[in-house]
Amino acid sequence: MDTHQVESPDMSMTTRRRLIASLLTGGAIVAAAPLFAGRASAAEAGGPPQRDAADNDALNASLERESRMVATYRKAIGGLTENDLIAMTLILDHHVAYAQALTGYLAVDVKTPSSAPLASPGGSLASIARQLAALEDQTATIHTDNLATIKGIDAAMLLASIVTVEARHSAALELVAGASPIAAVGN
Repeated sequence: MDTHQVESPDMSMTTRRRLIASLLTGGAIVAAAPLFAGRASAAEAGGPPQRDAADNDALNASLERESRMVATYRKAIGGLTENDLIAMTLILDHHVAYAQALTGYLAVDVKTPSSAPLASPGGSLASIARQLAALEDQTATIHTDNLATIKGIDAAMLLASIVTVEARHSAALELVAGASPIAAVGN
């Protein structure tokens, strides 16, 4: 009977830390890209990003969700240690950056978001990963639905960049929760 090895011999099993780090590093780059792209396009066009007041409600709804995700992750990291704490702090930092980016974009049109967590996850990362992945999926869906109502290109680029990273968060958390790589990506 022939057997085939899926991984190359020099590729060892990926540790949880390396897996999460690789997924989230790409997310950090994607999250920062609109900030740099916005500055470059504003400089080229000779002015600030063009805003449409009709986008404010959708952007404030996205800000509300991101602020609540920040509160949720702050609760979640309370009981974590070492590598799990590092990985979840990175995701928390992404949500803080999204909330700050949305707040900055909205400027004077920002509404004060809730700071209530969406859940109270506690325990090991393995025990809370699936719950957090579901919240990431729901958050990506909310942003995608809001994106459908956005008129301004700069606001659309901002939300689209967030959705991309939310999907990475969800996939990484599904893998930590024990899902197969194919199942995690299809989620």
